[in-house]
Amino acid sequence: MKRTVWLFAAAPVLTVVLAAGCAKKQPAADAEPVPPASVTAEPDAVTETFPDSLGDLSQPSDSATVATTDEVSDELQQMFGGSELPEPEPEPEGPTWDIPITINDAVERWLEYFQTDGRENFAIYLSRAGRYEPMMRAIFRDAGLPEDLVYLSLIESGFSPRAYSRARAVGLWQFISSTGRLYDLQISYWVDQRRDPILATKAAAAHLGDLFDEFGSWYLAAAAYNGGPSRVRRGISRTGSDDFWTLSRRRYLRRETRNYVPKLIAAALIAKQPEHYSFINIPQAEPMAYEIVQVPDATSLDVIADAAGTSISALVELNPQILRGVTPPGQRYSLRVPPGGSHLFALNYAKVPASERVTWVQHVVRRGDTLSEIAAAYGVSVSAVRAANKGVNARRLRIGQRLIIPRAGKLPRYASAPRTVSRSTTRTVQPQRPDGPYITYRIQRGDSLWVIAQRYDVSARDLMRWNGLSTSRIYPGDEVRIYVDSSP
Repeated sequence: MKRTVWLFAAAPVLTVVLAAGCAKKQPAADAEPVPPASVTAEPDAVTETFPDSLGDLSQPSDSATVATTDEVSDELQQMFGGSELPEPEPEPEGPTWDIPITINDAVERWLEYFQTDGRENFAIYLSRAGRYEPMMRAIFRDAGLPEDLVYLSLIESGFSPRAYSRARAVGLWQFISSTGRLYDLQISYWVDQRRDPILATKAAAAHLGDLFDEFGSWYLAAAAYNGGPSRVRRGISRTGSDDFWTLSRRRYLRRETRNYVPKLIAAALIAKQPEHYSFINIPQAEPMAYEIVQVPDATSLDVIADAAGTSISALVELNPQILRGVTPPGQRYSLRVPPGGSHLFALNYAKVPASERVTWVQHVVRRGDTLSEIAAAYGVSVSAVRAANKGVNARRLRIGQRLIIPRAGKLPRYASAPRTVSRSTTRTVQPQRPDGPYITYRIQRGDSLWVIAQRYDVSARDLMRWNGLSTSRIYPGDEVRIYVDSSP
């Protein structure tokens, strides 16, 4: 058995005007109470109207005889059993919801779980909500959607932009890559905007709006968000019903999706009134606060942090979509900095030489490499390499694995000799290689000589001369030498 509860505030005030001996009576216009937009009348609902005993309400004319005090008292006594009008009912206290709230056995099971086995994690989620919920509510409000849809993010990711699932769904809203790209989220080696709190929330609002437009039900929209719209369409087609609970009861949805809507309802109930469910004194994270700066090209976060007068950790917290500690090369990129940082950034960034804007280099592991040898070749400590590559296992380096090597100001010397350039690269001239430090760069898919030259602050012509290339055509897997601080 289920019961749908719509909670909204109402304070009806009954005003009674009693007039006797009116010369002329004007019938009152028929007025039917209009429920709030969020309320859906059930088919068997009973509409309560004013009692017929009130008769027509009218305005007295100039010739009307006004009832005496005794007559009014007698009328009140007959109607209400007293000489005074009844007190208006107080407005209901407590929270309200703008999504439908159904209480049934499935919802109550999730309520119990969140208060017992899942209590510790749920408390963490409630704490994180303070950081992201105000922003999310504003985005949903601007999109004309129910604000309580923010609790989808609670059950999807626990309000964590770094959440990652076995299905390779990522971020606060757990987008898979295909859906993320469908809603214009950039996903590349450098950046994954599924982790961007603001952009991912806007994408989620657009996606949920599309699902509601198709199914006309927030329960079905949520089910489609979790299990895919195709499965919901098939369930509706086979059952002839567009009721989520019917589809769930007849098992046309996967178990995870059958649990998804009850889980959402339970999360919304607790998150709106945590004290009622014994979640007391939960600390709240501060809401996101930031300013936007425009970074013209690839720049390390530590350089940006220095220019903006903030810390790397603060930038990482505001920009979890940055995957490699550097803004994407070859493009202008909008980055968030703490309040007050944009002015400092504008003043200081222009003073940073282009050669010092990227304070790390990428190393591709080759056969025989060890972590200590790589660190020594770049003139840094093993601990620095470990710190820049969280989770790296010195005993399990993989050929082709990419490591971030931190540096200070200038590109480091990489002492080991490069492999012969691939046969696929045209090479018909003698390389002209100056003396001095150089690095070996393995060409990645999408690279061009111009992009590599811009990244390392050299010219494409120099790259061709140093590597004996007669054309600018290069291929993934080839390696080129890049000399540092070498004049043409």
